[in-house]
Amino acid sequence: MNIQQFQEALFTKGREIGYADMEIYYINGRSTSVKVLKGEIDQYTIVENGGLSFRGVIDGKMGYASTEKLEPDVIDFLLEEAHSNADILESEEQDELFKGSVSYPEQPAHAAALADTAPEILIEAALEMERTALAADPRIVMARHCSVSIRENEVLIVNTKGLHCHRRKSLATAYVYVIAKENDETVTGGWHDYSLRSVEEINIADVAHKAVKEAVSKLGAHTIQSDNYPVIFRHDAAAQLLAAYTSVFSAESVDKGFSRLAGKLGEKVANTKLTLVDDPLMENVPAGSTFDAEGSATRRNEIIKDGELLTYFHNRKTARKAGVQSTSNASKGGYNGKIGVSYHNLYVAPGSSTLEDMIRKTDRGLMIVELQGLHAGTNTASGNFSLACLGYLIEQGKVVRAVNQITVSGNFFDVLQQIEEIGNDLRFTGSCTSPSLKLASLSISGS
Repeated sequence: MNIQQFQEALFTKGREIGYADMEIYYINGRSTSVKVLKGEIDQYTIVENGGLSFRGVIDGKMGYASTEKLEPDVIDFLLEEAHSNADILESEEQDELFKGSVSYPEQPAHAAALADTAPEILIEAALEMERTALAADPRIVMARHCSVSIRENEVLIVNTKGLHCHRRKSLATAYVYVIAKENDETVTGGWHDYSLRSVEEINIADVAHKAVKEAVSKLGAHTIQSDNYPVIFRHDAAAQLLAAYTSVFSAESVDKGFSRLAGKLGEKVANTKLTLVDDPLMENVPAGSTFDAEGSATRRNEIIKDGELLTYFHNRKTARKAGVQSTSNASKGGYNGKIGVSYHNLYVAPGSSTLEDMIRKTDRGLMIVELQGLHAGTNTASGNFSLACLGYLIEQGKVVRAVNQITVSGNFFDVLQQIEEIGNDLRFTGSCTSPSLKLASLSISGS
């Protein structure tokens, strides 16, 4: 029984027994992954998961139920379960079904053939990536993790009010993590890339070479003296830091008093060079979407423009409470999760500086490329952070050596204000990205 047949049968039976309105939220994901080790297949994994949540109004009350199976006998269970808990569940604000937006952006083309990529193509790509990495530098002793995977995701939201939103997305990813050794020192480094169209579109050799470069550049690392240094967060580290604090832009966090940005709409909260954008309609990015978890049509939203806070992330509930229009940022953690608020494709708008320019204009400073302990070392309420990190020492405009055993400390809200330069090296590899960012000074604890 496919999802369309199941939905039609469910709604038909629901009407027969007295449901006034009904809605389903369906997610199905399938992934195929090949991992190789020492020239042989180490793992070949196929995983499929997902399910369906149902909500409906009966006797004037809303009930809920969910299932992982799409079988005829599950229909009665869903309707009975939702009916039985409709009398028990109470909500401060009655949920309502959304009839849908007036119009929706055009769905991007779906590369259906990607999900059917032959296993041999995945295997050969992974083996080539491992061979290339091992041959690139004699100091590379092992590719600890070397994998190529394909994921396909389908989402369907349908209700009796007229809402009908459907999307399918596929994504191929190549990832390699290598070990480099010189004398008694061992370091690691990794890299990854993706394609929405085909495995062949990923430059496997480039991924391998960049992973090798990341690893061997860390050889010879040692700490530096504790002090305040000009700091460049390379694009990947800048994205890590931003991702740790995205909840401060959520209207839910603001409403609960968990964000220092509460009451600051229209105010300057960052350097005028900074613009923060959530754009789910951007082409060829992993996190694009034409509708959110409530079925609202998505659009490009500028959260911060030229340093000024313009809006928070809103779903329909938070928007109603604030008396504003939803930004279409409703989210769900899974098919049976509660509606929350989150971003789609969040990024710092790129500037004009190259990373090389930032380094060249730094007399003595630090470039941070990896942040560690983000869960324990960040406080979203205060904005304070203290994080172990890896990076490179810069002297007289040049990278002179790798640095480890250091901690960077500061405050996220201060970081927004103190940004001096924004790089042009924005690289979309996930749902939260940033170009490189240069700050005048941050506290570094070393020796």
